[in-house]
Amino acid sequence: MESAGDMVAFYEAWVGREEQIVAELTGALLVRRQDVLAPLVDAAVDHVAAYYEHKSRLADRDVVAALDQRWLNPLERTFLWAWGWKPALMFRFVEGGGSHQRRALEHLRTATAEAERELDREVAAVQESLAGPRVLAALRRQHPRNGEVDEAAAAVGRSLRVLLAAADALRERTVRGIVGALSPDHAGAFLVAMLTFHLGVHRAGLNWSSGNGGRRGL
Repeated sequence: MESAGDMVAFYEAWVGREEQIVAELTGALLVRRQDVLAPLVDAAVDHVAAYYEHKSRLADRDVVAALDQRWLNPLERTFLWAWGWKPALMFRFVEGGGSHQRRALEHLRTATAEAERELDREVAAVQESLAGPRVLAALRRQHPRNGEVDEAAAAVGRSLRVLLAAADALRERTVRGIVGALSPDHAGAFLVAMLTFHLGVHRAGLNWSSGNGGRRGL
């Protein structure tokens, strides 16, 4: 079973692997070899998916730890939407592509935006349920009935796990959709830009947290 401590160790190794993937993809883009580039694009997408899979296993065991995400540094956490990166942000890293690719991406962008709005509504509904009459009544009683608070909290926890899974599925689906709409070289360039941005945020956040760069601003 996954724990918050396991997630910290996993994330450190995952970021290290991400640096290798960016270097490999960058090299393949320079030599313009499709036979080398295509499997590296697949590996990069699988790398992204591995993060969501690992976080999902943690959520099954401890949804609060999965939502808290203490393995991220403070700057990384400023980018969180529904406990992860906002899917719409990924479209900013796409450059180039023909008219067919642009049409496919615009369709995906529209669908992603609607899915984000729906998740926003569902997250708000769960937040409201925390202050719902049943939960509040259980929490306010000086001597709640046997298991009442636990039962109310468990119901909210189940809803949160469903929402976390839905949000991460949307993030992964968006990455796969963008890559699927692009040619291998454009997909490789997209992944390099997206992962490099994440690595930059990660490094800046570490510097900020340690006090090495916080005073200069970001």
